[in-house]
Amino acid sequence: MRYLIVLEETESGFAVQVPDLAVVTHGETIEAARIAAGEAISINLDAYWEAGADVPEKQSVSSHLENPDFADLLFAYVDISRFEEKMAA
Repeated sequence: MRYLIVLEETESGFAVQVPDLAVVTHGETIEAARIAAGEAISINLDAYWEAGADVPEKQSVSSHLENPDFADLLFAYVDISRFEEKMAA
């Protein structure tokens, strides 16, 4: 499972948003921010799974690219394989 993340450079590193899950985190480098995002996404998905709730549907990438709040920010993906394993179980 892949999630789009949006990175914004800050004075202390990179702020990360996961717009499809309303998750926000931070890392000192882009790679640290991606790792933090993966961990935050996993925690968020675990909470949905444990509650028996539906995970919010992902929006199209183009809808995020067209979002003026994300203009001039860096986009990347984070792969979350642990959640796919849980869904298959």
